[in-house]
Amino acid sequence: MVVIGAASAVYGVMELVATRASRAVVGSGAAIILLAYAGLLVMVARGVWRGRRWSRAPAIATQLIQLPIAWSFRGGQTTWFALLLGAVSLTVIVCLLLPTSTRAFVGQEQ
Repeated sequence: MVVIGAASAVYGVMELVATRASRAVVGSGAAIILLAYAGLLVMVARGVWRGRRWSRAPAIATQLIQLPIAWSFRGGQTTWFALLLGAVSLTVIVCLLLPTSTRAFVGQEQ
């Protein structure tokens, strides 16, 4: 999630730099949304790394959002990206739902 957050931040900065006066509202709005999403992803990734309970649901939710995004990239020259993004999202979801992860988030042996 940190990698995706960093990529979102880079894309947000690129969008901000590329914003022209004719589309200032759209460009700056998109940049703000991307930078906020990047901050959210980094915050959630930090919470997952520390085993914070609150971070598990947003981490799974962001991965579930990325699955349809991956699906939209299938076909043509972007199929490799669809497979990569889908595989990473599914891997993160499975890892967050493993019993060992549950114990780490709950903080006790079951």
